Amino acid sequence: MFVSLSVCFVLLLSYVLSDDITTREGHGKPFGNRKPIQYIEEIDNFPDPKTFNENYIIPYKPVKMKNVAKISPAFTKWTDDYFISLKEPSDHVVSVETRKREDRTLAVKEMPFVEFVKSYNTSGIYMVNPVPPFIGGDLVLPCPLQCRDIIDKGLVENIMWFSSGGTKSVVHTDSVDNINCLYRGQKSFVIVDPTKYGDKVDIDHPEGAYSAVDVDSVDYTKYPGLSEVEFYHTNLSAGDCLYIPYKWIHQVRSYDSNLAVNIWWDHFKNNDVNWNDCNAKCDPKLTFTKIKFHGFDGQMDNIQQIKDHFQDILKFPKEMDANKFLKAILGNDVPYLKETGRYEDAKSVILELFTIMDLDKDTILSIDEVKLAPDEVWTEGRELMIELGHILDGDMPETDDENQHDEL
Repeated sequence: MFVSLSVCFVLLLSYVLSDDITTREGHGKPFGNRKPIQYIEEIDNFPDPKTFNENYIIPYKPVKMKNVAKISPAFTKWTDDYFISLKEPSDHVVSVETRKREDRTLAVKEMPFVEFVKSYNTSGIYMVNPVPPFIGGDLVLPCPLQCRDIIDKGLVENIMWFSSGGTKSVVHTDSVDNINCLYRGQKSFVIVDPTKYGDKVDIDHPEGAYSAVDVDSVDYTKYPGLSEVEFYHTNLSAGDCLYIPYKWIHQVRSYDSNLAVNIWWDHFKNNDVNWNDCNAKCDPKLTFTKIKFHGFDGQMDNIQQIKDHFQDILKFPKEMDANKFLKAILGNDVPYLKETGRYEDAKSVILELFTIMDLDKDTILSIDEVKLAPDEVWTEGRELMIELGHILDGDMPETDDENQHDEL
């Protein structure tokens, strides 16, 4: 009997230890540090737009395109000496972050571009800003995007990421398709397929579409789903570009003196593109000075985009009351909205959104209600989101808005 009890105890102890989530591979390690590791497809050219759409956009498939950024004069021209020699407009400033490890609670600061270039190597500051217009002529629009319909209606924004290296982004998603091209240094990307593992990566700050997980030391007790995720890894060298599909989860690190530019375009506008009417042969003269980026406001015109946004907000809590919903929408912008007298207007619109989506009127909004909401709810919701966008427009500080700080 004693032997039997001892055996049972050993088996029970063995089971308990084997089920200890902190013993699983990747706990306490950097984000993405667990097997099996998958690698992103690599190709040696920019595909033509139609091929790019069929092979990568439609199937939501990331791809690394090697050496393709060298088509832009920026690849050879963009040295610090070149930037310092520029005659920058006296009123032009760029936004910079003061920490290389992303902290969404910190406000950005502004300074002249040339002043940034003179100081970034010794101060640790990090430029996160649209490409200054006076160097836009050095950048060719990536060949897969050289379509009149994309240029006229689909381009959302571009961001220039410029640092002395050592930057680390949060784990995040973006509500756009994007191509990131590297002109200096090295970058590493860890990427997760949201169609397979979106319910395992806790985006616990839905107001900014990011997770607060420690990217240097993942804690499975706080984020248990990450112990089950399959990660894609890829490294970029200067001259490479990476396509990251809509809503794919990713985290980025940069090394050495580092300069990249990403282009965001509206995922849902892809459906309206006549891919047979695009440039079959890439035009090296189609630079940033000849195109316009239309901003994020227009995205709220698309009902599917709004549906995705609210489903993301409710993915992990599954349900929330009006106060939590308000916080999930506004995040850290609340103090500024109060200071500028816009908070009550924004709150009123958001609570109206909550009310129309709360189908059973129990003052709790569930993800099932969002999924089941009829078309008329989303039609009204779109008008409210557009109204909310008008309220939020202005000199809002870039501290917590989705897509604004996330390095791609």
